[in-house]
Amino acid sequence: MKTIRFGLVVIAICALLVLAAGIRAAIWVHQIEAIAVDQELVSVQELILRETTEALLQIETTERSYLLTGDAAYLGRLDQSRQDLRAALARVDALIHDWAVRPEDVGELERLAAAAEAIALHAIDLRREGQQQAALDLALGDNAKQLAEDYRSRFSSVLDQIRQGRLRLDAQYTDTFRDLYILLAIVVLAVDLLIVVAIVTLSIAVQRLREQQREHEQVAMHDALTGLPNRRYLSEWLTMSLAAARRSGQRLVVLYFDLDGFKAVNDNLGHEAGDRVLQATAARLRRALRMSDFVARLGGDEFVAALPEAPTPAALAMLIERLQNEIMKAPIPELRDGAIRASIGTATFPADGETVDSLLSAADRAMYEIKQAGKQRRAALAAAREATPAATASAAE
Repeated sequence: MKTIRFGLVVIAICALLVLAAGIRAAIWVHQIEAIAVDQELVSVQELILRETTEALLQIETTERSYLLTGDAAYLGRLDQSRQDLRAALARVDALIHDWAVRPEDVGELERLAAAAEAIALHAIDLRREGQQQAALDLALGDNAKQLAEDYRSRFSSVLDQIRQGRLRLDAQYTDTFRDLYILLAIVVLAVDLLIVVAIVTLSIAVQRLREQQREHEQVAMHDALTGLPNRRYLSEWLTMSLAAARRSGQRLVVLYFDLDGFKAVNDNLGHEAGDRVLQATAARLRRALRMSDFVARLGGDEFVAALPEAPTPAALAMLIERLQNEIMKAPIPELRDGAIRASIGTATFPADGETVDSLLSAADRAMYEIKQAGKQRRAALAAAREATPAATASAAE
């Protein structure tokens, strides 16, 4: 009788232990799922925060392009960039309040973005009035530079707060998993098939989360059309490469590509043909450059290549010529050789700039000057061809 009673007591204790373990495990599983959701939300917040900065950068780029060229086509892009900025700021407001981010930092970030946008619009108004120099002075003046620096500083502060929140979530995630495994080890002899199923389910959930995170990183850091790194990836890669170049005292070269004739492809053959041209160009750039070189697509028909081991001026000139020859080859069957060309601007660290933005801006300016010089040469050749028949007829008379 005592043995039976003891057995019953042991069974009852085991049952209570399994029940308690089951309740505790269910609570931890719920916590893990909640933490996983929070981790995904943090990744979304960081992405949205970067979208705000990218939209503001696009406004500045469009503004300066318009100030330099006066081309009204850039104003349409400006309107789209402003809409993107509004949408990103609205999403920041919708998500950021749920996290330990100081509201005043977010408010200041929005204020700085609005101030930068206002300067851009004012500069554009001055350019419309014919005051190009005043517009450039405003866009490139100390006030605009200080505003940009303040924005970057505040952006870094908010980003650090989000990352600290992510680290806390990661710690909670790890601690919760550790406690769960300890509990399972303690009651392993009393656990039945349901616990095995729970472990398998948790493992699958963790694997899916990791796969989703990798997919999010892939989407966030690469161009969907060409598979090349995008502007965000380029900026992060250049930041690390510039730091290494400073430590080693080495030079770094940035090449800024803009395709000439690409608009005609879109207009005459359609956007599907234009997409194939961009894909072919991306593949050729990857093949033509070294494994250590970094190639990215900024958007539209603009590409950037960064050469961490800077070649000599002669070697660089040969490389640029080879790249231009590669791009001139017909990228798709519908086009002839030479239908697509490239204007390639160069900038060198540290001679032309010591930051990511300054290097890209210098290379962009160099590319623009080359493009303008090319247009002038083509216009001169066209004028010469038109004048030749007239001169011949005059001589005959």
